[in-house]
Amino acid sequence: MKFKQVIYILCISCSLLVDFKSLNAASLVNGNDLALSIRNTIPSENNSIAASMEVTLKNRKRINTSLTIETKLLSQDEFLTTYKSSPPNNTTWKIKRKIREKNKYQIQPEKNNSEKNIYIGLANSSFTLADLGLEFLHWPIQKTIRKQRRKSRLCHVLESKPIKQASEEYSRVLSWIDEKSGAIIAADFFDLNNNLLKRFSVKGLTKIKGLWQVDELEMRDYKNGTKSRLKLRY
Repeated sequence: MKFKQVIYILCISCSLLVDFKSLNAASLVNGNDLALSIRNTIPSENNSIAASMEVTLKNRKRINTSLTIETKLLSQDEFLTTYKSSPPNNTTWKIKRKIREKNKYQIQPEKNNSEKNIYIGLANSSFTLADLGLEFLHWPIQKTIRKQRRKSRLCHVLESKPIKQASEEYSRVLSWIDEKSGAIIAADFFDLNNNLLKRFSVKGLTKIKGLWQVDELEMRDYKNGTKSRLKLRY
């Protein structure tokens, strides 16, 4: 099963630098090493993919937005991911990632400069810039708490926590990271009261030239009762 396309576009899967095969089956991978290996993944080439965001509201009304997702290499250790919505929205969201540095985010047309902008939903969805940029993997507390099967895959369960919860939208994030591919196949986001706020999961796969590619991602928002699906068209 191949997940590499997703890391270049959404920053949510990768080929880990940790050598899982060298570890004892009962051992847990160091959480900081696990988070670092994902953060340090750089695409090998530029890419552009057509996509759409489908948001199902609590009243079952659906909002569809066409997107173009582009990944551009800026150097050997830096790349830019751009999400562009079609008219009439005409909004662009940018995430610049560089090894050993914090992510840089930008929304055009520009909003105010508040850091809370990274928690604005992409195309009215529950996918925020912070989610797409894996901001939680930059938090100081990263701990692998167990191994567990999810979607029939053996996973490392990583718990990420910020030091100052009041400055974040989430109190913690649990990620299920596939042991073989290193892909984040599911994640739970908890609010400041430690209640489940959102749940991310890989929903769709398609086979292209004999290889499996992720083509649909879902984020369920339990606070607002909405469901967002990002569909990729290769």
